Amino acid sequence: MALICTGEAPIEKVPVDDRGYCAARLQIWVISMGNILLGIWENAPVWVWPLFVVLVIVGVMAMRDRKSSVIPYFFYPLFGLSAVNAVGGLSHVSVSWAAFGISYLIGAAGAFKWQDGLVVERIGWKMTLKGDRVTILILMLIFFSNFVNGVLGVVAPQVQAGLSFAIIFACVLGAGAGSFTGRALRVITLKGRVRSEVRP
Repeated sequence: MALICTGEAPIEKVPVDDRGYCAARLQIWVISMGNILLGIWENAPVWVWPLFVVLVIVGVMAMRDRKSSVIPYFFYPLFGLSAVNAVGGLSHVSVSWAAFGISYLIGAAGAFKWQDGLVVERIGWKMTLKGDRVTILILMLIFFSNFVNGVLGVVAPQVQAGLSFAIIFACVLGAGAGSFTGRALRVITLKGRVRSEVRP
């Protein structure tokens, strides 16, 4: 005998084998997730999806060795702004913000050093940069953080409301958001570099 979960109050117990029970639970989960994703698609602000396209383009471009102006890096810290909204929706507000702030500084410091290895050459306001795959991963992490937080609030509210989740989630977002500030600071403070100065 097994209890079939329908999302409503249980009415009766029916005999099913383990395979049928698992299939029923999986079907319910798939339907629930489909409804949640459909709700996200329908209720997301109009500007969200154009922003997503822009972030993908930026991330894909960052994967290639390229020449770039220094000017776009002045705006890099703005990529972390959506993380602020996600952290604001967490429980345990004071702890979440403390974790976010500390990890933000750590992420900025680490990215400051990492960005130095990506700059092959800088002359004036122009740079030659190595490609990397980390940029697009961090952009997508920050972009989808609000959706993840919202989905968990529906399917696993006890997890989303927990202190451990709030700290881990805030730390991951803080490090990601801070990385863009650290990268911007390294590019802005780098006075000049020619290829012969780059260490192998």
